[in-house]
Amino acid sequence: MVGFIKSALAITAVFGLFVGGLAAPAPEPKLVDYLSLIKPGPGLPSPKELGLTNEDLNKPIPGLEKLMARDLLEKRYTPQCWDQPKCTYSDALGCYNYLYNLGNTVCEASGVGRMCYVGSCNWYARSINGYSASPCYKAALGGAWVLRNCNSGNRLSGSNAAYDNGNLAVDILAG
Repeated sequence: MVGFIKSALAITAVFGLFVGGLAAPAPEPKLVDYLSLIKPGPGLPSPKELGLTNEDLNKPIPGLEKLMARDLLEKRYTPQCWDQPKCTYSDALGCYNYLYNLGNTVCEASGVGRMCYVGSCNWYARSINGYSASPCYKAALGGAWVLRNCNSGNRLSGSNAAYDNGNLAVDILAG
């Protein structure tokens, strides 16, 4: 009887290895087609004009911990999370990557101006003192705080200042 059980277990193990070897590999994560979906704010180039790819626009934000530590040391604006209206994290991330890749292109506002939108997610530049401007990559870094701290259930909404510029608020919300 013991020999039968050992044989049955051995056959089951070999069969499991054989079937496991035939299993399909895990599918690649599906990239969102942000090249077609992202709408730049007035006067800003499209992602295609920048030579960006969907891989560029879907990548995670690197080094957030270092950025968040800077926010604690150099408080120039009180960041806030809002209850509504919330946009999806992935759409907010698409705009983050787009704005970050604009580099030193100026994102500016006299009042409020939209920098990027995709789906129902909007990134606005809001001047605190009449007119304000920052390189777009610094606006993106300011908005990264919202992506990290206001994300609940992959939906978010909030505001933070552009990196190193407390006069330019970056508001992220659906609408």
